[in-house]
Amino acid sequence: MADCEINLIREKFGISVFRVFSGGASYVGKYFSEEQLHGRKEIQYYQILQSIGVPTLEMLAHTDCLMLLKDIEASETYRLGTEQDMSGCAIARLIAAWFKQLHNSGRNCEGLQGLDLLDHPEEDLSTKNITNAIEKSNSHENPFWALLLEHIEGIKNAYARLCDTITYNDFWWDNMAVARDGASALMFDYNCMYRKYAYADIRHILSVLSKQAGAAFLEAYGPYSAEEKAFEDVFFPLTGLLSAYQMEAFPSWAHAFTDMLHSGELMYRLDALTRYM
Repeated sequence: MADCEINLIREKFGISVFRVFSGGASYVGKYFSEEQLHGRKEIQYYQILQSIGVPTLEMLAHTDCLMLLKDIEASETYRLGTEQDMSGCAIARLIAAWFKQLHNSGRNCEGLQGLDLLDHPEEDLSTKNITNAIEKSNSHENPFWALLLEHIEGIKNAYARLCDTITYNDFWWDNMAVARDGASALMFDYNCMYRKYAYADIRHILSVLSKQAGAAFLEAYGPYSAEEKAFEDVFFPLTGLLSAYQMEAFPSWAHAFTDMLHSGELMYRLDALTRYM
């Protein structure tokens, strides 16, 4: 490429992002090293999303480990998302439209069952991990554990059954592009995409948006599965709690989950989930 300048933007975990200036235009490249074989699947996801009609940034060229995209900062069509966008109701509605299309189209994606699952319930919800959490939380008498063990196989089976679409799993403002005319928005950076259930995305998005923006998101997104919500209401804090008790030092973010365990909130949620089993 004649008269070409390349500037490194960041390099982390075997992924290099760089800006290319050539012919008066600028582009963004992303290179995945050999240690990032999973990361390379982002290239596949660009192709999958384009094939099912989900809006993406334009991928101009790619190899099996490298892709070249249009530069949002030089785009006349899009701007990068901002932290302030997380409080904007209009932006929340645009986000909802993109995620609704992702989830609906993802369910009809050819080869969906061949995509990687995000979680591994057989390992994450193993008897060993549960026993470890009971001991370290000193909660042997808590009735939550007995009810959990009674339904553990049903929970594992439900996870496999519910994972029926493509989920983004990495919602944040700096992964978002907003149309300059305010007509649309889309997410980019697909290295965290997996096969899961739609409400996992919804739950995460609501945890990031302001209360008002979250309400606008839900209104624009429309109906979602009550069973998926009941499942995520248990699965997310439970797997977080079990994971935290495996760490050398108990993380501060997991205190909310121990509070749910000791207050009976987790028991209440699990009881609600068992009505679907």
